[in-house]
Amino acid sequence: MTSLLLVLSKDPYTTETPDLVLDIGLKAKEKGNDVALYLIEDGVTAARKTDFGNKLAVAHKKGIKIYADDKAVLSRSLTNKLISQVEVKEIGTLLDSIMGFDRVAWF
Repeated sequence: MTSLLLVLSKDPYTTETPDLVLDIGLKAKEKGNDVALYLIEDGVTAARKTDFGNKLAVAHKKGIKIYADDKAVLSRSLTNKLISQVEVKEIGTLLDSIMGFDRVAWF
């Protein structure tokens, strides 16, 4: 089993990249891999309580861990607007996360 970290920096309402990233994560999880999604920069907007946020909540139920950069969340005034399945973390933890996974893909 492989561990995969997907880092997303794109907003789901300006590009299709977040849909692609979510599909990659779900397919990897279905194959028995450990998968985590780390939202940074505009990627944190994906975790808002919207249709895409609901997709992330479903992915979390399937075992995908979801993290968001605290500074990106704060600077976009999203502190109380995210789905509950997101764990907000200090950006420095991203390096630890990168080192702890077998594979990392940055979008």
